[in-house]
Amino acid sequence: MSARKIFGLALVFVLLLSACAPAATPTPQEIVRTVVVTQQVVVTATPKPEEKKLEIFHWWTAGGEREAADAMLKAFKDKYPDVEIVENPVPGGGGVSHRVVLQARLSAGLPPDTFQTLGGAELKSYVDGGYLVPLDDLWAELKYADVIPGPLAKAVNINGHYYSVPLNMHIQNILYYNKKLFDELKLQPPTTFDELVTVAKAIKQARPNMSPIALGTKEKWEAAFVFDSLLLEVGGPEYYVKLYKGEVDVTNDPTFRTALERLQSLIPYIYPNHAGLTWDESCGLLVSGDAAMVLMGTWAIGYFKSRGWTPGTDFGAVTFPQKPERILLFHPDTYGLTKGAPHPQTTMNWLRVVASPDLQIPTDVTQGGLFARLDIEPSNFPDPIRQELQTYVRNNPGKLILDQHGSIAPFSFTQAYWDVMAAFTAQPNVDQTIQSVGDLFKTYNVKQEAAWYQWP
Repeated sequence: MSARKIFGLALVFVLLLSACAPAATPTPQEIVRTVVVTQQVVVTATPKPEEKKLEIFHWWTAGGEREAADAMLKAFKDKYPDVEIVENPVPGGGGVSHRVVLQARLSAGLPPDTFQTLGGAELKSYVDGGYLVPLDDLWAELKYADVIPGPLAKAVNINGHYYSVPLNMHIQNILYYNKKLFDELKLQPPTTFDELVTVAKAIKQARPNMSPIALGTKEKWEAAFVFDSLLLEVGGPEYYVKLYKGEVDVTNDPTFRTALERLQSLIPYIYPNHAGLTWDESCGLLVSGDAAMVLMGTWAIGYFKSRGWTPGTDFGAVTFPQKPERILLFHPDTYGLTKGAPHPQTTMNWLRVVASPDLQIPTDVTQGGLFARLDIEPSNFPDPIRQELQTYVRNNPGKLILDQHGSIAPFSFTQAYWDVMAAFTAQPNVDQTIQSVGDLFKTYNVKQEAAWYQWP
């Protein structure tokens, strides 16, 4: 066979094999799809630990008070030594100047952590202004209502909530006297108006250059203190409460008129230059020998001691009046937690210490008040005056009535009322004063605003 034939047959054979071969498998293709997922991530910063600081406003700057403030703050530092205390003490008896400075801070939205306030209507004014936080949980934790007198608890309970923690009770209606002078003249301390007049006359006769009764009305409230004691004897406790709740029309009330006439009859026996004196300066008149007696609260004990006078030796004290019954007009110093306080946790610890015997014993012994807690033994007081008072309160808690200093009536009324009473001691006019006071009760809507207070 020729070569050309052989090549042709081979070519046909190759073509047949190609036709019978399986189809080629296609190469796989990788398909890639990108999916974008969007998710919001919130990163929260770790809370900064609260600074260990306590900013406190108070008005304890007078003799006896400054020492008490030091004792109070020391009690807190003993438990919390790492806390820095920033004080803003504002001088002025009863907190008159303090309130002006504090209100400016609160109104500007720059509150301190805590501030001193009296119980009663003054506390209520801060609550109504939205400046304080309720403390019901703290009171429940401490069971504080179980260890203090009921009238004291009511003084810091506004609309069913506790807003502050009282550290003491100040008794307003106390008559202090120069004991050595009384012993020398063989005088008994007076406990009624008639006895007061008799003693004043005897002192004036024996010591013509001495004023029987000291007074300082620079801050106005001192004059109302004297009047309150006279009013309590004439009207009794129920009348006293009704008056300051706005339930008495003084313009047609013989009781109010009689009390005012009694105050007028005392003016010849009162230190004449009282308008320029603060409360502590009026107490100083006893130490200097310029006066023999003064009506003042328990804080005067601390003042007299700071001047070197010893209770029971240099000065004595009796509650005044003691008829028709022995009623104690009182108000407490208290502290609360401000809304927006820079250091709330530290402030709560402060309030726990305020409620404790560890703070109340050294503070109240120094400053002159009674213990808020009835479970503290009266024997912790070094003087017989407060030992007797604390025992009396422990046995007769219902004899406590909130005074006009802490105020049953709204604080706006009380400040205007102080002005009127101070003016009366300078230029007494019974009819004009009665009309002015009657107008104040209407102007400040006392009957409605004082409805919160309940006694007994």
